[in-house]
Order: sequence, then structure tokens, then C-alpha cells
Amino acid sequence: MNEENLIISDSHSDGEAMPTGIPREDAVFIAMELGEQILRCGGEVSRVEDTIRRICTAYGATDIDVTAIMSLIVSTVEFDGETVVRTRWITGGVTNLGRLSRLNDLSRRICRTLPDKAEFLGRLYDIDATSNISSLAFTVGNMLIALGFCVVWGGDWLEALISTLIAVPMSIGMRYFSGTKTNPIVAKVIICFFAGVLALIAGKISPSVSVGTVISGDIMLLVPGVMLANSFRDLLGGDLMSGIFRLCAAILDAVAIACGYAVAILIFGGVV
Repeated sequence: MNEENLIISDSHSDGEAMPTGIPREDAVFIAMELGEQILRCGGEVSRVEDTIRRICTAYGATDIDVTAIMSLIVSTVEFDGETVVRTRWITGGVTNLGRLSRLNDLSRRICRTLPDKAEFLGRLYDIDATSNISSLAFTVGNMLIALGFCVVWGGDWLEALISTLIAVPMSIGMRYFSGTKTNPIVAKVIICFFAGVLALIAGKISPSVSVGTVISGDIMLLVPGVMLANSFRDLLGGDLMSGIFRLCAAILDAVAIACGYAVAILIFGGVV
């Protein structure tokens, strides 16, 4: 995480504890860390700002100013003469609604119990441990998605089977790139390119197979539907900057997916 801190003290020394016994800097750290994690999971910026305000208020802050967008959180928190300013730069993140729900529960628990920094990090670690999806579960889930959408788009049993099998290497590629520093746009182009090649190979082997239908099932694994919905949610909620950022990111994802399949078709031939 990237973080810039500025502490302006009028009459209190740095690290002075509040009536709760928690240092002011730790209280702001807890609020900012939780806000960042919520944003990374796909939470709306209004929820992030509200969470930071509520936690800081619970720890005794008298004045809180918070601004959040997709890539940045800035907060200015005042505690009886001492002002703590913190900045978080946000990079990466994957939508995980299960983890988001647990983080929201944690935010409410923090406001009730006021844990210290060590206890908070322990609870956050527990959430990370229970929110991780195994590679097997991730792959099986993607196979079922590909199977279901291929059938929805009119595929027969053979096309559905091929789409389901192609979902396996796609899942492996998605897990691999998520653990590297590869640009997400480039990763999607690569994954879709190889998925398109496999679909075209299946079409060459069995001419009765509709390559377009096979691709339609697999393409749904990467379509940024949640991001697109979140962008409109932010726009309708008045968070114009974050909404525009999310909308642009969703459009770029869609373009990357289209480019990956298009390059495969142009190189190896085929009609979708």
C-alpha cells in the first residue's frame, strides 16, 4: 500500500492516546485501511467515505473530511487540536462481494468495540483467510458459468462441452496473471487470444460446432458486468468522478476482450 502521512500538532505530542487508549494515528490507520480494503473489493466510494467517518467519530474525532475515488483516498481528521492527514494510493483490486460483506460487518464491529491496531489487523487477517477462493473452486465456478451461458446463447451439448473445457485454461490464466504485475488490460487480451484460438481449433476439428456460440459462453468469464453496474451506481449516487473512472475501466476491459478474440480470428481465420 502507498501512504503519505502528515501530522500537525497544536498542543499534543505525536502518538498521544485518546480517552479510548488508542493512539490517534492508529485510529486513522484503522479507518483508512478498512476503507482501502472496501474499495479494492468493489465497494462504492460513498460507502468508503462513510466508513472512514464513522470509525474516526467512534474513536473520538471531532472533525473529519474524506474524499475517495477509485485510485485515491484522502482524509483529514481532527482530534481536539491535533490534525492527522493521510493519503492512500489504490492500485489493483478484484471485486469480491463475500469479502466486502465481511468488511462491512467488521466496520460496524469496530465502531462498537474500538479495537486497537493489533486486534484490527488480526480480524482483517481472519477475513483474508476465509475470503480466499481455492483454485479448484474458482475453476469449477468458471466452468459452470461458461456451460450455463453457452446453453443460454443456444449452444448444443457439444458446444457447451467445448466452452466448459476452454474455461479451464482461461481460469488458470486468470489466476496466474492476478498474482503478477502484468497490466490487467494486457492480461485480458492474452487470455482471450488463446481462448479464441482454442475455440477456432475446435471449429476446425468439428465443422458443426459454432465457434461464435462457444466464444459467447467463455467471454462471460471476463465481461466487466459488476464494474459497469458500479459505475452507473456511482453516477446516479452523485459520485461523478468515480463513476466516470469505473465506466472508462469497464469500456477498456470490453475493448481488451474484443481485441483478444479478434486477433485470434484474424491470424487463424474463422467466421464468428
